[in-house]
Amino acid sequence: KQSLLLRPLQQLLNNPHALSGWLSIHAADCSLLADGSNSRQANIEWHCNPIVLLDDLYHFLNMEYREDCSAQRPAQRPAQQVIWDHDLKILLDALQFYQSLDSYITVDSYAELSTVLSQTSAPAGSKLDQEQWTAIQSAHIGFQAGLDILAVLPYIAKQTDFYQLSVNDDLSIHIPETLFDEALQKAMQKELVPPLAAKSDEILAASGGMFYAREAPGMNSYVNEGDHFEAGDVLYIVEVMKMFNKVTAHFAGTVDKVLVADDGVIITKGQPLFKVTPDEHVVIESPEVLAARKRECTDTFLRMCAGSL
Repeated sequence: KQSLLLRPLQQLLNNPHALSGWLSIHAADCSLLADGSNSRQANIEWHCNPIVLLDDLYHFLNMEYREDCSAQRPAQRPAQQVIWDHDLKILLDALQFYQSLDSYITVDSYAELSTVLSQTSAPAGSKLDQEQWTAIQSAHIGFQAGLDILAVLPYIAKQTDFYQLSVNDDLSIHIPETLFDEALQKAMQKELVPPLAAKSDEILAASGGMFYAREAPGMNSYVNEGDHFEAGDVLYIVEVMKMFNKVTAHFAGTVDKVLVADDGVIITKGQPLFKVTPDEHVVIESPEVLAARKRECTDTFLRMCAGSL
């Protein structure tokens, strides 16, 4: 079940926009019960069967099985974009199991179903003997095995106060105070609108077009070698289809060298335009430091899952 669970999770966690969308849609499908000793420590209570949530996650990410990705037409959709056949069988078996279980057990919620399935004997009126009941309990445990990993999604929402974002009656947006933190906003900007891959000491062309260093002939260049610039300052103009677009700096720094010879030069997207020294000191963490931080976060999450069992 490793690939069944981790493949859609990896895709969702690699796309912050998709993650926020999925969390918004499924806000009512679980509750995080805060520990009184720490508001950020929580146990999770599912209001919806995690198997159903997993099935919906594949649908949300457009990774469902389609007839056009069969062996006869493999080129229609790459394997990385769809659920794998052996994973599909596990998921369908689980969905069919719970659908069949509805004809024997009548409950109003997944939490109630979990409580019933934890009992030593079948509920009265279900017409299930002890052997059948034991088999049902074993199947339930097997199908739910590993699904605790889905709790990482609402856990992330809890840690980041995601659900504190809300729309007021007048349609204005309530934004929690934590999101106004300047350092957090800069970090979010880097994740949500990642810059082109570049070295820390250069600025790349945001798009192709014709480069202009100044607003009009005879005027001074926006920046010259040795000039200091602030975030938001105009660095150059690029002309695309007779549209003149001013390009601003995303960070503060000093221009060490201008790499474009003159106005009117054709540039391509991703081309280095300036060598710079950023004001912000870039700290490169060692693999050991990153691994230790990931382990700490994982241990915290696992303690939360253990408290939910």
